[in-house]
Amino acid sequence: MTRLPRIATLGAATIDAFVWSRAFSEIRSSRFPTGVGECFSLGAKIDIDRFVLSTGGGATNAAATFTNLGFGTACACAVGDDLFGRALREDFHERGIGTEAIAVLPGEQTAFSTILVMPSGERTVLVHRGASEKLTASRVPWKKLRGEWLYMTSVGGRMDVLKAALAHAARGKMRVFWNPGGKDIAHGLRALKPHLRGVSVLSLNREEAATLTGRQVKDTDGMLRDLHMHVPGVVFTDGSHGAWWSDGDRLLFAKPTGVKAVNRTGAGDAFGSGFLSGFVRWSDPAKALQLATLNAEGVIQKIGAKTGLLRRWPSPAALKKIRITVR
Repeated sequence: MTRLPRIATLGAATIDAFVWSRAFSEIRSSRFPTGVGECFSLGAKIDIDRFVLSTGGGATNAAATFTNLGFGTACACAVGDDLFGRALREDFHERGIGTEAIAVLPGEQTAFSTILVMPSGERTVLVHRGASEKLTASRVPWKKLRGEWLYMTSVGGRMDVLKAALAHAARGKMRVFWNPGGKDIAHGLRALKPHLRGVSVLSLNREEAATLTGRQVKDTDGMLRDLHMHVPGVVFTDGSHGAWWSDGDRLLFAKPTGVKAVNRTGAGDAFGSGFLSGFVRWSDPAKALQLATLNAEGVIQKIGAKTGLLRRWPSPAALKKIRITVR
């Protein structure tokens, strides 16, 4: 196989704690925004049936896919000078992810999430964003972030980081894949469109695309039409229903196999990084969609955002399990 190029990542790094307890229960009430609350007794000592600690965050999850599949990679992220920050750096070393672009922020805490898992598999996520949201443009060691592609996840709504990242990519002739987060999308299409010109592939789920474009959530054609006014390639995911690729001329749809999900944490990161891996290797968006779907399906069958990631390139027979249709 031809030697694979380097892909750099930029975004969040966290420690994720998954916690299971039979004491967690559902209470339906209009007091909760979703109509259902995950509850346990106030003041009680709750027995935990199981817990799992793992590294997470979009930038680290994507970097793990890239190293698993043989790409060189470094991850630009911010961690605290604390126990969790050291654990993340050790995990990077073990996985072969470059640590040269990590910003270690004295006095800050590394981002941390607690995922409270119900017996039914439903979950509630408690998030402390910590050092991740303190990643400013001036704290990124841009000269150490190099490669043929820059894979960006959420920049936490920080326009200074977005502008600096796109300028760095342009200087280094890097192509950009961007999977923005909620705070990025909240700026709106009008504010983001000058910057989208520097993005080669934009990755969104259906709800994010509707929010960004102001379209109805079912208006796939309208959302894609609006996005293609500003970016050439769009990856558009629709949960368990499947995923789309559009380049403005053709629209490809990937149908998943329907495996049972036990955990959806990191599924979007697995899909995006899987797609870019396939796209870079084969220059074929159909095969890239197949690879992305397999990578995401592996993750949702395991606990942790990295546990189920592909560790080698799948066979042609495995890829064909994901049916591609052209519209």
